[in-house]
Amino acid sequence: MVVQYRRFLFAGILGAVTVVLSLTPLGLIPVPNLSTYATTMHIPAIIGGIVGGPLVGALVGCILAIFTMHLFLGNLLACFAPRLLIGVVAFYVWRLLGRKDFGVVVASLAGTATNTAGVLGLMVLMGYFRFAQVVPIFLLNGTLELLLSALVVLPIVRVLRKVVRLDFDSRH
Repeated sequence: MVVQYRRFLFAGILGAVTVVLSLTPLGLIPVPNLSTYATTMHIPAIIGGIVGGPLVGALVGCILAIFTMHLFLGNLLACFAPRLLIGVVAFYVWRLLGRKDFGVVVASLAGTATNTAGVLGLMVLMGYFRFAQVVPIFLLNGTLELLLSALVVLPIVRVLRKVVRLDFDSRH
């Protein structure tokens, strides 16, 4: 029971970090293309998924979706679906690859790709952008976001796994 409270508290802390990233320039990196920004706001959801499990990752992703909803012109599917999956995908990739540093890096890449490809893919499918418009955004933003995610997530996860005790049981 104590572990569940810790997970909830951990999700709240990462949710607060997500809110700060969403409301300040820290969450957006200027890039010269149609979207004008690459995001770092998804990184807490990845960390939440790897350290806290899929539910924590989904909760932090939900907070991200709520605080970025205004960017999607009311399109809840494009806003929520990829964001809810960021931490879930990161957790299962990390778990599949053996819970080591390599797994953390690949999981951070998978979580980032889930966010970037998910949002852009849904925006194309729903007719907001043409595929040709999205390719340069994906290549420039996606590459920058993947690089940042890999560089930032690994050291943070290393520290948090030592400090935050959230042991996984067979139910995950």
